[in-house]
Amino acid sequence: MTRLKELDVLRGFAALNVVLFHYTSRFREVYGHSYPVKYDWIYGHYGVELFFVISGFVIYMTLQNVNNVKEFAFKRFTRLYPTYWICLLITLSIISLWKLPGKEGFSIYEIIMNWSMIQGVFEVRNIDGAYWSLLPELFFYTAMAFIYYLGWLPKVKILAITWLLLMLFNRQGLFPFGAYFLNFKYGMFFLAGILFYNLKFNNGGLTDHLLIAACLGTGIWVHQSAGCVYAFTGIFFLFYLFVYNKLKVLNIKPLVFLGYVSYPLYLLHQNIGFILMKTLKQYISNEFVVIFLCVMVLISLAWLVARYLEKPILYFLRNLHFSRKQYPEKVVESLIQ
Repeated sequence: MTRLKELDVLRGFAALNVVLFHYTSRFREVYGHSYPVKYDWIYGHYGVELFFVISGFVIYMTLQNVNNVKEFAFKRFTRLYPTYWICLLITLSIISLWKLPGKEGFSIYEIIMNWSMIQGVFEVRNIDGAYWSLLPELFFYTAMAFIYYLGWLPKVKILAITWLLLMLFNRQGLFPFGAYFLNFKYGMFFLAGILFYNLKFNNGGLTDHLLIAACLGTGIWVHQSAGCVYAFTGIFFLFYLFVYNKLKVLNIKPLVFLGYVSYPLYLLHQNIGFILMKTLKQYISNEFVVIFLCVMVLISLAWLVARYLEKPILYFLRNLHFSRKQYPEKVVESLIQ
């Protein structure tokens, strides 16, 4: 399974957007900025929806290349949890040493629930607010494993129509737990990723285009937030460029590098960045310089985690599981999807 560098570019773009949103608009909301609000990166939080489309594409691609549900579950577990636990411990340690208002006094129960990654189901507060998006990912993985087990992957278009209709009905609150267990709030983005995969690799046709348009319309209808029309349209446009090989021009080392560190960057950036920003603002008056420095520091920290912890642990666990000698570098890279 060849690693697609354009996906890394999209991952890096999504991660950078979320980081800039948190360091501008979200930081202003919680702690305050003195520069004009017009300079806030207010649409950056839609980077999460881009992550969801990427996940839909990658998970569907992964399921074309596994032998059984157990193998799929193992690959997802090793991809998500070890890095999550490492970043959770780093974040918890730093916010315990340097107090951050609103992120104090976590109980053992809260820490254990955060360790599980399903704290949102039980309405337990996140140690870092960015963790909220991991729950829709988990439920999507579970749903796709179930669909794979039942042999329904070839019926993806029928499932897509059913899922979209359920999401539209759930806008009226007809299914109390639908937002979590059936991903009714964000499922249209995962589903779009699956359909984009069909277009790129399975000779998808008019039906796929129409269903992708339906995903876009459903996303706008369900969310109905300021700017979502432009943001969601932009996300889908980017993916169309990717599908038709028009993103290769962006396949440059800095953007690919951001994709390489995107997962630890996403997990680490918010609370640690807020602490660093609050500290630097005491000594540096130019807040744009403060934001730039924080972005650079957190990217560096994410690289250290990715280079010396995330990738070695992932290689070790997968080598151990498959009872093989260490994979050649290119093979290992293709597995880390």
